[in-house]
Amino acid sequence: PYMEKVLALFQPDVLIRDQFVATYKRRFHLEPEKTLMLAVLQDAVVCFQDNLAATDRRKRRLFLEAQEWIMEEDTDYLYSFENICDSLGFSPSYLRRGLMSWKEAMLGTRREGRLAG
Repeated sequence: PYMEKVLALFQPDVLIRDQFVATYKRRFHLEPEKTLMLAVLQDAVVCFQDNLAATDRRKRRLFLEAQEWIMEEDTDYLYSFENICDSLGFSPSYLRRGLMSWKEAMLGTRREGRLAG
């Protein structure tokens, strides 16, 4: 039995085509609406993080709009931050706190860099 287990390690795996292809497919399936919601949330986080220290007027506006959307606790419209997080199973307050902590850390790092320089 021990020798069989050792030899089994060196035998090729046999997979049917569907099993092989399944390893490259998404592990979870989202309805199209939730996929769109995830894309909206991702875009807002990218705009928020990428444009935090922007001096360009357009990029600064992207940051401010993303921050305003993230901080807004309104649930009156379908694609609000609160509703998107709830629909996707995220805690809006937890995500909001994490983004604000990230912002403060990044701004602190920038201030330290300016003081040292």
